[in-house]
Amino acid sequence: MSEWLSIPSLGEEETLRLEEDVRRAIAERKSRGLLTDRDVEEMTAMRLKPLADIQDVQSVYENFLFERKA
Repeated sequence: MSEWLSIPSLGEEETLRLEEDVRRAIAERKSRGLLTDRDVEEMTAMRLKPLADIQDVQSVYENFLFERKA
């Protein structure tokens, strides 16, 4: 399995394909001068935070924004 990418809902083959796509995109951007080695190192060091589940913040989406005013 991947050493840096873990998506439980994807199979091993899909994960490896996605990982290769990411590597290819980074290499392309580096070759075009859009990224430096330092940029890649900084991105690698970042830890992503999970997004809130819509069911956990559902009260934000109450219908009061869409109700007709009397």
